[in-house]
Amino acid sequence: MKVWQKILIVLTLLVFLVGGLCYDTFYVAPTRFTVRYENISSEKIPAQLNDINILFFSDVHYNNYMTPERFQEVVQLINNAAPDIVVFVGDLFDHPSVLLPNEEVTATLTAQLKEINAPLGKFAVLGNHDLESSTTKELVTSVLSNANFEIITNRSILIRNKGSEAIGLVGLDSQLLGNPDITSAFANVSPNSFNIVVLHTPDIADSLTSDQVDLQVSGHSHGGQVYFPIFGSFYTAPYAEVYNKGKYKIDDKFILDVMNGVGTTKADIRFLSDPEVVMYRLQRKTTPTPTPAS
Repeated sequence: MKVWQKILIVLTLLVFLVGGLCYDTFYVAPTRFTVRYENISSEKIPAQLNDINILFFSDVHYNNYMTPERFQEVVQLINNAAPDIVVFVGDLFDHPSVLLPNEEVTATLTAQLKEINAPLGKFAVLGNHDLESSTTKELVTSVLSNANFEIITNRSILIRNKGSEAIGLVGLDSQLLGNPDITSAFANVSPNSFNIVVLHTPDIADSLTSDQVDLQVSGHSHGGQVYFPIFGSFYTAPYAEVYNKGKYKIDDKFILDVMNGVGTTKADIRFLSDPEVVMYRLQRKTTPTPTPAS
């Protein structure tokens, strides 16, 4: 085989490779919804909540690229995972102040969100797009409430499982267009409890009291939507500049998990940042009983 023939073969393979990657980025990856399964263990997790599954999802951006048909796949994905608790972490619509969803759209989305099953409760905090105006905030709050999601902005609740033992779930407002009130949110939070913090924007992690937080889950960044391992994310959102994608250990004390979200914005593309929901299994960590000396 001549040199020019070898070069031609290599170039042809490169064209097919680049073409395949482009096709995947634009036409496949944006709807390749996945469940990322995580475990977290702690001595503070009570026995009655051992093996409880909490599913988090964010950044739906409905009413643009996220069509009712596409979101139905997300709902089915969540229900197939069979979580005990579901938490929505902000940005229900894509720029709703620019194109305010009509009654038909909101009714469809409300019905879909209502289909999500979670025997121990469904909870939510709002994202920056939800807070674009007082009208959008009222609209998103109404949709979530009518779909049986309890909004926990700047407050904490206790989650139980058929008993008195509990873990803490703390909700904070978005740093972008919101007003996160850490003092109010943590007013009734005990450092002796296992506490999960949810808010849309991840960079607040450095402002949290690490002895009161065991896990923080946020969204907002979309994992960059287009992510390059060497160069980082193509898309960086305000308040997701320090922590943009994946898991981090904060102050060597608590875990921050920044989800990719399920929707897209600006462009309907994904590269090495597939849309995801994240499910954490709580596991009680026990201290081994010392073996008596013989």
